[in-house]
Amino acid sequence: MRESSPATTSGERPTVSVLVSSYNYAQYVVDAVRSALAQDEPPQQVIVVDDGSTDESMEVLRHAFGSEATVTLLTQSNSGQLSAWVSAFRYAAGDVVAFLDSDDLWEPRYLSRIRDIYMARKDVDFVYCNMRRFGQQDNMMLPAGPDRDLGYSMLMGAFVQRWQSSATSAISLRRELLARVFELPVELASEWKSRPDDCLSYGSEILGARKYYIGEPLVLHREHGKNALSEYGRSPVAYYHYMVRSERMLDHYRRLAGVDYGWTRLAKAEFRTKQKPTLFEFRAYSWLLWRSPLPLRKRIEHWFSIVKHYLWSFR
Repeated sequence: MRESSPATTSGERPTVSVLVSSYNYAQYVVDAVRSALAQDEPPQQVIVVDDGSTDESMEVLRHAFGSEATVTLLTQSNSGQLSAWVSAFRYAAGDVVAFLDSDDLWEPRYLSRIRDIYMARKDVDFVYCNMRRFGQQDNMMLPAGPDRDLGYSMLMGAFVQRWQSSATSAISLRRELLARVFELPVELASEWKSRPDDCLSYGSEILGARKYYIGEPLVLHREHGKNALSEYGRSPVAYYHYMVRSERMLDHYRRLAGVDYGWTRLAKAEFRTKQKPTLFEFRAYSWLLWRSPLPLRKRIEHWFSIVKHYLWSFR
């Protein structure tokens, strides 16, 4: 694992490295990379890893970007998406790492918007945005709404697992955080050939990331019937195996962070980091608090503080 770069000093725009993994998407990958290079604020580097494609992916990539200094083209035997990300991350030098699936597209303002957040909010470690589906569907991936500071979610990630992210192409992390997320044992990492954005989302929360959500759909998610989520919807067996490897992944990050159920005593403190908590979050943190080892008197006192913060957020 490469050493982390120094933190961005005050006044500097954070640099961005883009990681693109691709497998047999020759018809899409060039457009995806071009959408990264066409940003209003272009990235420092785009690192493309071809994960053992059997189509003409590498040929079209070399033809399109072989002389492009900003683009690094790598290839490896087919090992899965997480492995491809880890391979690309060894070359990443940016303060922020943004992910882009090889069948998706970025709107031109995407990187400038996430840079604005990372620049203004030194305490934010993970930024994601809404997405618009295109192709076989044409709709928003997440409900329309304003930008939102999600605060910290260590307890949520460890014990509730509410999804607080978009799909891969709308996710970005500070480089130092991503280095910790990628501290997965080889045998565990090899299980995440698809849907490794679960590791990014839940792992970052358990490791203490502060998340920020941009409500504007700045990323286009291509729907073509071969998306990873389609497989799990069709096959109960595939879904079961996905849930088993998810539990192993969560156990790993809980051990890495040293988090156990005794930490539920922090429910009030974590809830109060959320500026506009939802009803789901109010109920989840109430549940976490009542499972905590705090004395009954303290649990009651903390719960009233949770209620007060929730009601105050409507002002």
